[in-house]
Amino acid sequence: MAIVRPLSPQDLYASSAFNPASLSIYHVGIHLDSEHLMYVVSTVQHEPLMVRLYKNRDGLDLVHFLEAVWQQDEFLRKRFAQGELIVDTDKWLVVPAEFVPDGQESAYLRAYYEIQSQEGAQAYSYRKEVLRGSGAAFLSLFPISLADYVATRLANFQVEHASYRYVQLSCHLAKQNFSQRPFLGLVWLFMSRFYYVLFQGDRLVFANQFSAAVAEDVLYYMQGLHSLLGVDKGQVTVAVGGYSALKPYAMTLLYRFFGAGYRDLGRVFPAPATLKEAGMAVEDILPLTFIGADTSG
Repeated sequence: MAIVRPLSPQDLYASSAFNPASLSIYHVGIHLDSEHLMYVVSTVQHEPLMVRLYKNRDGLDLVHFLEAVWQQDEFLRKRFAQGELIVDTDKWLVVPAEFVPDGQESAYLRAYYEIQSQEGAQAYSYRKEVLRGSGAAFLSLFPISLADYVATRLANFQVEHASYRYVQLSCHLAKQNFSQRPFLGLVWLFMSRFYYVLFQGDRLVFANQFSAAVAEDVLYYMQGLHSLLGVDKGQVTVAVGGYSALKPYAMTLLYRFFGAGYRDLGRVFPAPATLKEAGMAVEDILPLTFIGADTSG
């Protein structure tokens, strides 16, 4: 497989406790989308040890981008105690699980995305992930080339769509009595996009992804949804997580708007002091540290 010019890794954080010779006892979580690959090495207690980011500056497809990082990054080629790959693709949806019996994912997704030709159908791998206890099924399309690549290079990794992982983590928070109000809304940012997940108690009400050029876009989409559902801001507890330059501005904006309904994730999850010194917070990387993940698969 042809590889383009070397990528430039950006090491966002490295703990003095990180021991490259002990990767076999660590966990690694990888976020992959069309523009970025970020991975976090953490302990079994979810303590982050290393955070590294790659940018897809040459516009490679997902497989060539992942392969370029794989060939260049010696850590990812090592064996970890547990690995998770979170893939963010545009073709996904969430439906009640009973709507799509096991084995019918392909027919449902092909109909939804109007994939009619056999050639078009064979270009994708069809996935179904059911959020335990919620009755919600996450359906997604991965390029078949990516699915084949992962099966070869990352056979021991748990692979999930980003929508599922963000809702899974939000569900974990909902079950931890994180909210004292009827609704819990979680904003999960990554660069200039974000997922908004809304729970009522332990029932998933809404999950979708949006683009945000400024922090005000986050509040705009949230309040548009709340207005549509007839949910008053006094009924919602909100919090912000994820890695993005917009995060501190979004946090400030939502704190001012929701007041006592705003919760700081950094006060809920402990993090090494050195992480803060590096300019990061634990909520930047929560989805990649296995917190709230079902690791039985």
